[in-house]
Amino acid sequence: MFFTFLIGQFFLTMLCHMKFGLFYFFAGMVAIMTIFIYFLFPETRGVPIEEMGRVWKQHWFWKNYIPDDAVIGGNDEN
Repeated sequence: MFFTFLIGQFFLTMLCHMKFGLFYFFAGMVAIMTIFIYFLFPETRGVPIEEMGRVWKQHWFWKNYIPDDAVIGGNDEN
């Protein structure tokens, strides 16, 4: 909600200074967020909640942050 407040406060000022460039700014932010989601969030469709620890532990980035005891049901073999 804080960032929504900030956007609401600065949108008109940014629009006056950046003109149509403001919409390029927001398009760039959407592109950055899309890339972040695509590369850093693993696919979890159809995975039961009991297996989520294993999904995160097998991910190339997040495996460094998930402790070994978070994986339930045996050891992790990659």
